[in-house]
Amino acid sequence: MREAIIRIKSVQREGGSKNETEVITAGSFKKIQSGYELRYDESDATGYEGSKTVLKILDGSRIEMTRSGAVESELYIERGRKNFCLYGTPFGEVTVGVQGKTVESRMTDAGGNVSASYVIDINSSLIGDYDLEIDVRCS
Repeated sequence: MREAIIRIKSVQREGGSKNETEVITAGSFKKIQSGYELRYDESDATGYEGSKTVLKILDGSRIEMTRSGAVESELYIERGRKNFCLYGTPFGEVTVGVQGKTVESRMTDAGGNVSASYVIDINSSLIGDYDLEIDVRCS
C-alpha cells in the first residue's frame, strides 16, 4: 500500500445542462491480483463525510466503487454492460442502473489514470450521462 494523491473529476450531462465536480484527496494505492485498488476518506466537500471509499480498477475494463461508513454505496461501471447497484446518499438509498459505455485504464504500479463514460437511470428514467476521470500520483 502506497500513499497517493487522488484526483477525481466527474461531469454529468442531462437535458442540455452540465454539472462538473472535482475532488483532490490523499489516499492509498496498491496493485491487486486483477488490477489496482484506491482507498480514501470522504470529506464534507463531497457530502459523504464519515465514509470511506474503495475504488478497484479491474482488468482495465471495470471500475468498482464501494463506500462504507456514514453512507453505504456501490457503483459498478463495466464497458458494454448494465449493472444494477445500491447507491446510498445522505437522503437515503436507491437502486440505480449503470450502463457502462467506455472504461480506459492507463494504470501502472506507480499510479496513472482511468477514465469512464456511463449512463445512470432510476426505474428506466435517465438521471444523466457521466464522464469520470481518476488520476493517481504516488508519493
